[in-house]
Amino acid sequence: MRTDELHISSLIVHVKPENISNLTTCIEASQQAELVTVTEKGKAIVVIEAANQREIMKCIDNINDIDGVVHTSLVYHEFEQSTQNNSEEAQ
Repeated sequence: MRTDELHISSLIVHVKPENISNLTTCIEASQQAELVTVTEKGKAIVVIEAANQREIMKCIDNINDIDGVVHTSLVYHEFEQSTQNNSEEAQ
């Protein structure tokens, strides 16, 4: 039997207005993060999907390292767990 997880988190990211395009480019290059919206003043909503909490934290760290990011706030985190046995996986 195998247990799979899906973690979903949402963040508010504060970025300096002059670095919005840099944030947008970096988030679009990420395979786990999606930029939902960003204001002219530099407040962005980002959604992250990952297989575990460690990947979520690594993605948040990567976002914090983007040039111009002032602060990142975790707003929401949820995970779902599904259990499949090996016979279902073979189908």
